[in-house]
Amino acid sequence: MKDLSLHRKRPPQRQPIHVLVADKNAHFRETIRRVLTRLGRCVVSGEASTIAEVISQVTSSRIDLLLLDVDMVTQDRLAELKRLAKRLPELKVAVLLSDDTPEYREAVQLHGGHYSVAKDGLEDQLPPVLNSVRQVVAGRAG
Repeated sequence: MKDLSLHRKRPPQRQPIHVLVADKNAHFRETIRRVLTRLGRCVVSGEASTIAEVISQVTSSRIDLLLLDVDMVTQDRLAELKRLAKRLPELKVAVLLSDDTPEYREAVQLHGGHYSVAKDGLEDQLPPVLNSVRQVVAGRAG
């Protein structure tokens, strides 16, 4: 009798999402890291505390998702997000909002089609973002 277990296809391995965590506050970056660890299938590929560090890391490393504190972007924050989206169209950005209002979420969406995540709602709001980014990453790999 043949052993058919050798001929079964293994389920495809899911590619981890490579995440850059960008926030001026080191304590909050650690909080995000812990949440991502609990949610799983993410690799925190770096942290940034300035927009210059963000630009350097997203242009030199493999980053699938940038979790970006909107307060880090100086001057016209939303215009900076739009420039980032044009420069790196493959990069998905989730803007971390301290002031989570429908108007602000709409403005973020209009300036680059980014995700919005309330800082006080990470546990609930990050999973759908991660699922969406996973589909994009899987599409690139497939």
